Amino acid sequence: MEITLLIVVLLLAWYWYSGAQAREQVVQAARLACERHDQSLLDETVLLERLRPRRDRSGRMRWQREYSFEFSGVGEQRRRGTVVLFGGRITDLQLQMEGGTLHDTH
Repeated sequence: MEITLLIVVLLLAWYWYSGAQAREQVVQAARLACERHDQSLLDETVLLERLRPRRDRSGRMRWQREYSFEFSGVGEQRRRGTVVLFGGRITDLQLQMEGGTLHDTH
């Protein structure tokens, strides 16, 4: 029983730590994308919208995390952005701009 509890605690700690690292990576990517396009990341925060396991090209299970954030330019209204993180790598970053969706590559 004690070993099972220890394993559960260790898994929860790993999940929390992994999530915190992923969140920081996404905040940094969102901030840089906003700067490249003369926008400001609002509230310096991202929101985890979806978390799911997915297989990579080699068949290994990885976490795919989808985040959203808000940004704006000077005197503009809030706009929405999204970031997809798959297996520790950003695979998609989008900014919903006035003229349409901007796919940021980095």
